[in-house]
Amino acid sequence: MIGEQICSSAGLLSVENRWNLARFLGALSRFGLQGKPLKKASRHTEDNERSLVTGGASLIADPPACFELLDRLRTPQAGLNNVPLLSEVFPHLLSMLRRQLDGAERAWMLDLLSSYTGYSSRRGSTVLWESKGAEGRADKERRRRLGSRSSAIATMLAQTGAIIPVRQTRAGRKKFVISHTDLLTLRATQDSMVQLKTAARYIGMSTRRIEALVNAGLIASIGVRIDKRSIDNLLGSIAAVCASETVILAHPISLAEALRLYVPLDASASFFDRLVNGVVRLVSSTNEILTLHNIIVDRSDVVAAMKEPPQLESRMSIVDAAHRLGVKQEVMYHLINIGLIKARVGKLRRRPARVVDIADLEEFSKKYQPLVAVAKSMGVSTREAPNWAREQGIQIVSGPSVDGGRQYWIRRPAGTGITHSAIHEV
Repeated sequence: MIGEQICSSAGLLSVENRWNLARFLGALSRFGLQGKPLKKASRHTEDNERSLVTGGASLIADPPACFELLDRLRTPQAGLNNVPLLSEVFPHLLSMLRRQLDGAERAWMLDLLSSYTGYSSRRGSTVLWESKGAEGRADKERRRRLGSRSSAIATMLAQTGAIIPVRQTRAGRKKFVISHTDLLTLRATQDSMVQLKTAARYIGMSTRRIEALVNAGLIASIGVRIDKRSIDNLLGSIAAVCASETVILAHPISLAEALRLYVPLDASASFFDRLVNGVVRLVSSTNEILTLHNIIVDRSDVVAAMKEPPQLESRMSIVDAAHRLGVKQEVMYHLINIGLIKARVGKLRRRPARVVDIADLEEFSKKYQPLVAVAKSMGVSTREAPNWAREQGIQIVSGPSVDGGRQYWIRRPAGTGITHSAIHEV
């Protein structure tokens, strides 16, 4: 307790304060919140005193261990969707601090609880601590200046699609648990969401073309609003392949007009992929705000690009792969995690993502099949299917009793007496 290895926050306390604080934490660790820590009957002997201080000293020097102690002391909450107050999670703890610790020791514990609320929020088990002192009043004043009333935050959440923890009071009011930094990020996201017509004017194309690019995943949207940042990213990708004004085009035309005259709506995604890949020559003016109106293309390049057959995708997202295989996403992720289906990091419409090659998915379908499909065709119940498969000598490669998977998968039988008609595609 008097060494130099004590953590910096406790190093400001006197030796007596550290001793009392260690004894308090040791009692919390041994007796919990309901066992009346530090009552006289609990520390009659010198051995008890030594044990409490020794355990508490190790906690003072190890903040993560303090967080683990607080996690252990937490009272389970009945409402899983309602953020609890600190006083509900740790009943009697704040009153114990006031009764049993002096000012310096209590300040150290309050700092620990403040750090714990941030730690809990990052782990997804948010705790709300409403300060009623000067600090709490300053925080409310700062929120008032930012215009962050509950109604304003609810509007921002609806427009951005963000999800934050919410506490509902006994009177039915909703309180959103959000930090100052997250609030600024949420407001910036809200400012970037614009109406469809506004987005069309901003980039210089029709609203129907915007909708086509949204459906293709080239432009992001939430509900009926378009994320202007995704439009900027798309324009930035096009600008990166633009040449200087010194390039001479035989039949110059603006990109906006080329889209209107030569590019059908259903070809929008493939055409923009060709733009970004440099298939179509582009020229832009650096003195103007970049829109499709001041990006110049050669008309013959656009016509030639439209005559090229669209390239077939050789990969798909994990979600699309699950849909194609006819299984739930959780099943698909499990098959990937155990190595039956290969997945790698690639790009889908210029976005990094985990992808599955179509060839690998077809190879998997040739080798493996859901057990339920074979059992059903043979008149075997789902419950008896695993035992039936083992009796028939069919190899079960995945399932609840094999590797914890949600669905049984088997290697396609060969020479086991099972008719080939029973082995069909899903």
